[in-house]
Amino acid sequence: MSIVLLARDLGLSISTVSRALNGYHDVAPATKQRVLKRAREIGYRPNPGARRLKSGRSSLVGVILPAASDGVRFVDSVASSLLGGVEVELENGGYGLIATMQTRNDLEREAALYENFIKGSWVDALLLVRTRVADPRVELVRKAHIPFVTYGRTETAEPYAWVDTDNEKAFYLATLRQIEFGHERIALLNGPLEYNFVRLREKGYTRALAKHRIAPDRLLMLNGDLSEVSGYALCRSLLVSAVPPTAIVCATDAMAIGAIAACRERGMAVGREISIAGYGNSSASGFCDPPLTTIDHAVFENGRHIGQSLLRLLRAEAKPADIHYLEPVVLVPRKSDCQRK
Repeated sequence: MSIVLLARDLGLSISTVSRALNGYHDVAPATKQRVLKRAREIGYRPNPGARRLKSGRSSLVGVILPAASDGVRFVDSVASSLLGGVEVELENGGYGLIATMQTRNDLEREAALYENFIKGSWVDALLLVRTRVADPRVELVRKAHIPFVTYGRTETAEPYAWVDTDNEKAFYLATLRQIEFGHERIALLNGPLEYNFVRLREKGYTRALAKHRIAPDRLLMLNGDLSEVSGYALCRSLLVSAVPPTAIVCATDAMAIGAIAACRERGMAVGREISIAGYGNSSASGFCDPPLTTIDHAVFENGRHIGQSLLRLLRAEAKPADIHYLEPVVLVPRKSDCQRK
């Protein structure tokens, strides 16, 4: 059904229906709800080609996802939840989300993908995920004068819109819990140092140690690629060291699950002989053996805040410097961590 027929069906003008579908605030809320309800009932979908020719806009937001560490998976459950939250808000505002993925960690190829999105006018806005400490994508997109929101922060001094999780507090809480259990040799299995969230998690970890006057040991602070395989390999290396840790906090639930496997391989009872905590409250965390103590960061809500922020920028309702949202974190205690023996 065309927008003309949808308007005729509702007894409204084409302009009113169009503005309601695109989320404009000059349409009465009751009218907007009526239009959206009827559009859903009849399965109305705007013609993207016609819309683009008329307005010069694609009504799409683009995102380029980071390469999967194993080269096989497209996105994990955490990324799926994030994108789901973004899509819910964008769809309500008359926009769609288009995603592609890096097949390998190649900065030049990644820049070329962004250039294609921008120069081809494929999208009206961009979402930048997994921000780096110094992130050239921020400057690239800013110079193109295209609205964007980052999921995560960078060290740039220029104003930009961001939504982030309180990574520092997350690892402060996770580490503090291990200290309160009596552990002093607490290892940190973290991600690549180029990413800003990795630096923030390390900061939270060292802040908790400092609060209890425990000197950080660089030999206990290891960096991997956030996967199960990486967590397994890093944990194995720690367990054969001269003075192994009694507790391990991990940058992702996947790394923690890999660490649990490494401990089990050595005959160690996780949750009794060694303490392990993860991050993300992934779908697997409550079903591994033992169930994983982790940090929940409301990733779906993060996605919704990102979607809302993108719409505000697209409608010129806010400036980038006005959009900063730090999502709180909650510790989820389960059975994988324990008192020091």
